[in-house]
Amino acid sequence: MLATDPPAPAAHIRDIDYIRVAEPAPVVLAYGIGVDSTALLVELESRRTPPDLVLTGDPGIEKPETYEYQKMIAAWMAARGIRYETVRYTPRRFKHWPPYYDLLANVLTNATLPSISLGRHSCSLGPASETVSFARDE
Repeated sequence: MLATDPPAPAAHIRDIDYIRVAEPAPVVLAYGIGVDSTALLVELESRRTPPDLVLTGDPGIEKPETYEYQKMIAAWMAARGIRYETVRYTPRRFKHWPPYYDLLANVLTNATLPSISLGRHSCSLGPASETVSFARDE
């Protein structure tokens, strides 16, 4: 067969094969309204890969400044089209007395204490500059 000869007809022409790929799972950021989760949120948005949902659990006993900041960051997310939801415990039926409406009352009612009071430490107590280092490494 010479280079100038037309190609031989294909014996069988197949339909195009498709690989079905599942949609990626939604990305949900558990947002604690602290330095680390805020740095992660800002970094994801700056990379144009914002989470599909930002979720905050409100224990009901945050400082007033935290609630003010929450309003500000919620507006920031809304301006960028990032869905933001806050979940709160809403008591309905009580098996313990007295009933509790926030985390502090829960701790007192159930005679439990946060782990730091028992000598264990939280991961969020360390320097944030070491925890969120990927943003500054680029």
